[in-house]
Formats: sequence, C-alpha cells, structure tokens
Amino acid sequence: MQYDASSVLEEFLSISDNIVKEADYLTSISKIIKLTGHTCGAEVGFFYTLSDDKFLNLEYSYNEKLNINKFGSDNNLYQSSIFIPESRNKTLKSAAEACVLNNEIINLNEIYSSNKLDNTFFANYDSLNNYISISLLTIPLVNRKGYIIGVIQYVNPKDSKGKNIAFTKEMQQEICALSNLATLILENRKLSEDYGQLLESFIEVLARAIDAKSPYTGAHCQRVPVIARMLATAAVQEENGPLKDFEMSNDDWYALNIASWLHDCGKVTTPEYIVDKATKLETIYNRIHEIRNRFEILRRDAHIEYLKKRLANVAPQETLQAEFVNKIKELDAEFDLVAKCNIGDTPLTNEDIEALEKLSKKQFVRYFSRAKGISWAERDHMEDLEAASHPQFENLLQNRKDHILGQYNRGELYNLKVRNGTINKEEREKINEHIIVTIDMLKALPFPKELSNVVEYAGAHHERVDGKGYPNGLTGDQMSIPAKIMAIADIFEALTANDRPYKEPKKISQVLAIMKHMKDSGHIDPDLYEVFIRSGVYKEYAEQYIAKEQIDEINPEDYL
Repeated sequence: MQYDASSVLEEFLSISDNIVKEADYLTSISKIIKLTGHTCGAEVGFFYTLSDDKFLNLEYSYNEKLNINKFGSDNNLYQSSIFIPESRNKTLKSAAEACVLNNEIINLNEIYSSNKLDNTFFANYDSLNNYISISLLTIPLVNRKGYIIGVIQYVNPKDSKGKNIAFTKEMQQEICALSNLATLILENRKLSEDYGQLLESFIEVLARAIDAKSPYTGAHCQRVPVIARMLATAAVQEENGPLKDFEMSNDDWYALNIASWLHDCGKVTTPEYIVDKATKLETIYNRIHEIRNRFEILRRDAHIEYLKKRLANVAPQETLQAEFVNKIKELDAEFDLVAKCNIGDTPLTNEDIEALEKLSKKQFVRYFSRAKGISWAERDHMEDLEAASHPQFENLLQNRKDHILGQYNRGELYNLKVRNGTINKEEREKINEHIIVTIDMLKALPFPKELSNVVEYAGAHHERVDGKGYPNGLTGDQMSIPAKIMAIADIFEALTANDRPYKEPKKISQVLAIMKHMKDSGHIDPDLYEVFIRSGVYKEYAEQYIAKEQIDEINPEDYL
C-alpha cells in the first residue's frame, strides 16, 4: 500500500536527521530503501553493492508482506556474489546483471514473461518464501564520476487499495530521485573506506621503510602492533583488579593500531650505524680493525727488535727469546682487553677503564700521512695538518679533534670507555631524539578527533611510570593505559628479537627476568605487567613469532 506524501516526507526527514548519527551505513541504507519502496507501495526490495573488483553483492533485502529483513551474508540464501566480467558471456542475464552491464533502468510489468532475462533469482526467491513476484523495477546507482556502485530493485507495487499494479513513470522518477540519497551514502562510505585504506597503507609503507633501513630490525614496527593488540585485549578482558573497568572503544582500538605501527616513525632521521651499532668502535664499519693493525705493528716492531739484539749478541739467545715471548703475551693480553671492551655485553669496571687509559698512552710509529686520500671536510677537521702529514709517534688508542663530527664523538678511547652497551652519550641522545621527531611528525598529521590519541600513545613508549623516562618524564598517573601498553610491547619485542647485532638472542626466562626487574624498578606499569604474565600474552606471542630455541619452560609465578 502506498504512503501519502506527508507520511513519506515525515519519514524522509526523520531518516535524514539520523543518517549522520548512524555508525552502520547499511542500517541507513535499509531505511532509505524501505522509504523509497513506500512511495510506490512496493512489497519487496533488494539492495546490491558493486565492489572495486567487480563483484555484485546482495547486501539487504526486505519483504513487507512476509515481514522479512535480511542483512549482509544472510542474503546468500537468495543470491551469491556475481562476478560481473563473467556475466558478459552469458546468453541470458539477470535483471541486476543487465542493469550493471548496460547502465539501464529495467521496468517489467511481468517478470516471468520476459524471455530476454534470466529469472532464476526470482524463481528461487519465490520458492523459498512461498511468494509470487510479478512487476519489477531495477535501478542502477551511479556516483558523481559516472561509475555504477550499486543496484536497487523493487517488486510488486500496490495502489491505495492494496491491489498489484505496474511501476508507472511517475513512480520510477520518484524512486530514482529518492535513491540518490542511497547513492550519496554509498559513495561517501566508499570514499571513507578508500581514504582509510590509503592511510593504513601509507602507515604500513612508512613502518616497513623504517624497518628496511636496518637489516637487523626488519620486523620491529610490524610486531609491536601484534603485542600491543594482544595485551590490550587481555586488559579489556580483566574482570578483577585495577583494570577491571578498563574498556576500549572502536576508535581507541584504531588509534592504538596506528600508534603502534608509527611509534618509531622518527627513526627515519636516525643514522643506520647508530641503530645497528653492534660494537663501541663501529661507525660505518668496526674500527677495531684499525687498532688491531696497530698491535700488528707493535708485534712486528718487537720481532725486529729481537732480531736486532740477536745479531748484536747483546744477550744469550734463550734470554732474548723469553723476552720476545713475554712481549707477545703482553700485546695479546692488551688487545684482548680492547676487544672485550669493544663488545659491550657486560658493564665495564673501574679497573677496565684504568687499564684502557693506561694502554691508550702506549705509542707506535705512523709513517704514512693521515692527510692523504681523505675529503676536504675531513682534512678541515684535523688539528695539526703538518704533523699528520709526516711520520710521528701516535697513541695506540686515540681521541683526536677530527674524531668529533658535528654532535658525534668517534674518539676511540672515548667510545671504548662506554660502561654499558655500545652507544655513547651523544648517540644515545640522537636515538632518544627519534621520540621527539615521532611526536612532531604525528602532530603535523591532521588526524580526525577520534584519532587524536595517536600522538600520546606513540610518543610515550619510552616513558617510565616513575617519571624517569623520556621525552617528557611522565609519571604513570599522567599516562593512559594504551600508552603504557605501548611501552611494554616495545620492550618485549626488542628483548625477544633475535636479529639485533648488539646482543645475542635471549631465552624467554631471561627476558621475563629483565622485565620483572623493570617492573620492580618503576620502569613499566605493574598492573599491566601482571596481566601480561597471567594472561599468557608472552607465551602466545612467543609461539608465533619467537625462535623455538629461545622458548624455555618457565613458571609464571616466578616472574610476578
């Protein structure tokens, strides 16, 4: 039965008012489809979408007489997806297929009387619902660029007395006008999805580019989102304790995903040699080889000195041999000290520092000019170009003026004396700077309001709950739970990674022992850490992403 104009207008205004509030586009579309059908009293309506890969999908159907409403995949009962390019080869096509292929409106008084269309769809629909389809109107939904993005079909219009009638030209015009609203919603949804996919693709490309800078951290930006999602899910599922009321909206989940992908985007400005610095003397290459060559020189000098003394018979042969052997042993021990200090696996002691400083004063003779074969920029950094051009005694371990380049200090002794790890003070500042760059980069992006938390989530993954982190020294009370989740995810991925040149792969037991210490010392949030352990997030991640030889048996209670 047809609705009167005032009823249709009232319903149209109601729908228009609620469209902007409706999160599910299909709910809005269904209301429009029904309203449009009401203008002509159509008993049945079908709504199809046409995807970018040319699949025609039945997304919504209703039957007023039988009080049936089906959404999404429930409509597969009537019609599976249709691949439009294959439809071109069919002798008979369905009304929906013909509508798309020919971009035409199809208006039939008698569905089953047409011998130019395949009516299998309606025969199946009628059989399943014990219904009789008679008249049909099929309309293509065309966007502003002239592309078909969907199809609407109506069946069996009624007059004011409830009698079956055919679709008139006036009805067709009204339906076409009202269906434009469905086209607009569908087009806006498509644009929104396309921009969303573009944003996510850009984010992933940027993250992969950051990982690709280093052959050793090629999965970090891809795996931190996995751990963050696992831990956030576990926190949301908590029914007791401090996190029992923690919830995340769809926007929160999306923001956390983007933030975890982009948390290290500032590393695009961090030199690779710092990110990958496996030893203290490493820049573009490991400069331990230069120092080893100096030891080679000293050893050769010792051998020459021994041979000279033998020829001059200054002492018995046995005495000279013993003296030479002791000298070689001394050089071996000294080089072993330099090599050990260069690795950075264990913290240096005061005795190690003193031994390095004493050794640095040992000298060798350099004969070839240090001013040759270098760039003008390097030459301008030399303190005494004249002295560098002539043979002279030089210290075995050096800190020279030309070792200082901009903010970086490449002094040999300076770097060897780094007490923990391989990174010196200036390099650590440069690495930490990536957080500031990350925050600045993300602030420059025009995120919509619902994603405004991306900057906070991504920019806080090096903060500590005791306020001793960076860049802002935030305390736990000043950080959101997703930001604290990011910190734990970043740490766990870095500790379990087996592709870092500056550390050997660690067992799960070793990683959790380190994280327990970090929890006890105020580095990471204790409540989230407990969820991380008790929920088995560490184990779930390990089984999927960590090498089997790193996974050992542990008792979770030992790490709480």
